[in-house]
Amino acid sequence: MNRSKALLRLSVGAMALTGALATAGTAIAQSAEIITVTSQRREQSVQDVPVAVTAFSAADLRDSSIDGVEGIAERTPGFTMTRFNIGEPQLYIRGIGSTSDSAAGDPSVAVSIDEVYIGRAGGGALSFFDIERVEVLRGPQGTLYGRNAAGGAVNIITARPDMTQSFGEFTFGYGDYNDQHVSAVLNGPMGENAAGRVAFLYQSNDGYSTSVPSGDDLGGSSTWGVRGAISWDAGNWSFLAQADYASDETDGQARVPVVGPNTNPAFIGLIGAIRTGLDERQSFSDPDTFQERDSWGVLFRADTTIGDMDFTSLTSYRGLEFSWFDDLGGLPTPPYVLRVEDINQDEAWQFTQEFRLSRTLDNGAFWVAGLYLFNEEVDRNEQFIVDARAPLPPIASGDVTFFQEATNQSAALFAQLTLPLADTLNLTVGGRLTYDSKDIFARGVDNATPGGPFPGIPLGPPPGVAYPAGASGSESWTEPTWRLALDWQAADNVMLYASYDRGYKSGLYPSQAQSAVQATTALEPEILDNFEVGMKSTFADGRGIFNLAAFYTDYQSLQVYELLGLALSTSNADAEIRGAEAELVFQLTENFEIGGSYAYLDAQYTTDAVSNLGVLPYNGNQLTRSPEQQYNIYAAVEMPIASGTARARVDYNWTGDYYFDPSNAPETLVESYGTVDARLSWGPDDANWDISLWGRNLTDELYPSHIIKNLDIGFTVFAPPRTFGAQFRMRLGG
Repeated sequence: MNRSKALLRLSVGAMALTGALATAGTAIAQSAEIITVTSQRREQSVQDVPVAVTAFSAADLRDSSIDGVEGIAERTPGFTMTRFNIGEPQLYIRGIGSTSDSAAGDPSVAVSIDEVYIGRAGGGALSFFDIERVEVLRGPQGTLYGRNAAGGAVNIITARPDMTQSFGEFTFGYGDYNDQHVSAVLNGPMGENAAGRVAFLYQSNDGYSTSVPSGDDLGGSSTWGVRGAISWDAGNWSFLAQADYASDETDGQARVPVVGPNTNPAFIGLIGAIRTGLDERQSFSDPDTFQERDSWGVLFRADTTIGDMDFTSLTSYRGLEFSWFDDLGGLPTPPYVLRVEDINQDEAWQFTQEFRLSRTLDNGAFWVAGLYLFNEEVDRNEQFIVDARAPLPPIASGDVTFFQEATNQSAALFAQLTLPLADTLNLTVGGRLTYDSKDIFARGVDNATPGGPFPGIPLGPPPGVAYPAGASGSESWTEPTWRLALDWQAADNVMLYASYDRGYKSGLYPSQAQSAVQATTALEPEILDNFEVGMKSTFADGRGIFNLAAFYTDYQSLQVYELLGLALSTSNADAEIRGAEAELVFQLTENFEIGGSYAYLDAQYTTDAVSNLGVLPYNGNQLTRSPEQQYNIYAAVEMPIASGTARARVDYNWTGDYYFDPSNAPETLVESYGTVDARLSWGPDDANWDISLWGRNLTDELYPSHIIKNLDIGFTVFAPPRTFGAQFRMRLGG
């Protein structure tokens, strides 16, 4: 029996054991936990919201060892996250996402931290610490979230200062690969009407791969962050002031070339000879490569009542810097067959302001209306250095730098009304009018032959033309989005709903453009029409939760990016998406819970794409990062042991086949995989501390976390192997 099968049987055995032990002891809860969310800009039970929402409480995050958005995606139906590097995560919900890295581009899934929209994807996918809850809204959220929530929204809500108690909470952890974790939270009142809270995180590891032949570690990382907040009441007003800073460093990625049926046979032979005797955790990637990211921000929130209305003002300024030096080829130097170096630096600053008014009427109707303003400045430069040797043509070599300076602005007016039509029937009508403008200045410089044509990067018919003097472009769009929904309380414990939502994502200017014309020609905005029916229900006297959703999305002018040879193709295409999702939680006994989720997705292009390189035959292809099936199942138990309480949870997360490339190239296929995660903790009943053992990917499943394609070769980074560790947590005061 190999170790993976043994661990899988051990995990299944642990689940059976927890069920056997669940007949005694204290209860996890008398009923399944129903989380209060603010996804509709007011506090509601997640079961009362006529939207497909998955919510995670602070306890959920801890018990599942979730420390970032990746863990949220694994446990949310229809949610996929990949990562080119720490500055460019790629979030997809129901097949809708973006791989654009342009200074004038946007994500398709809106990430907000404390209700502040984060314009750059790399500024939203930060490590979690002192989080109160996370909400994932699936499907277009064009009315209340508006800007670029075409696929959905992820709301990360940090813990606020508590005026009622003083306490400190500290966590220390250690795991294999020298995994280290230290976090702390300090909270306390500051007089009668104010409180302060400070949270800190540090974590690091040595990496999971090895550079050949040096033996240096690859993929090691370190992260630290701090957040401070003060809240206070003054008469009819309440205020929150908050500041945060986070810094990440990674020692580079272990790229491994993966060949496909269309790869040059000579290249297949060379790669086979070079990698003989090596496994997937050994790479020729340069050990001196790196990734760095710094993110910071300040937030000021004011809430009051004006007559019968609630008023909120939310002001924020944020900054983000990230850079990297990446060896995309993962081949020996020298003698290399293909050396591809990617050197990048991004800087972004954003200012946001939102004003909201809301009111609940005597008849139960609720309305919210507001004004939203956004301004972003982004500077980006990226250098590609390629050296190609036989059997590749010498023309594939080159050294080019692309510069972009962008100003992205947005303004929107929005309103939404939920109106009771009868005791059990509600109508929701909402609309948003968004104005987006983008100004770009771009340059493409041939470092090898100044002023000459690009000698291969980008490579394409016709050859690219350098534009060292730069080119400017400006474009704006005004688009309405809306929401129409009916929800019916069919029984005390069953709500049915139907909705029609219009989603929108602004146009963009492409990065790595091959000419001044391409650099200043904007892609069209994306428009989505989503039709959805769903059910929210509880059963067994509240011990069970069962939710369903089914949807159809007409996806117009999807923004597509693909590397063809060494040239970047940019275009728009249409698609259709159909799917269904289910979520289940059930308290089998007072202290034993099972649950899970399932997603089915049929996401396909319905047209070819007409690009700067010609017609691309996408019609009928599967959308990228869109597995047809995903599911998660878990079992959790809580029981008394040795004058204390033990808790255990085991998760199995499975993802079906999907592609990283819109052409569905075989070398970019990720075959289905499943991972097992587990956590076991114990703490004494008469003390405020506990210890935990955790494990991730316990079956040591090997699967790609990212693939980039060039010349019919997939250059792959693999997800972390099996990891495990221990944590000690204590609380003082409170």
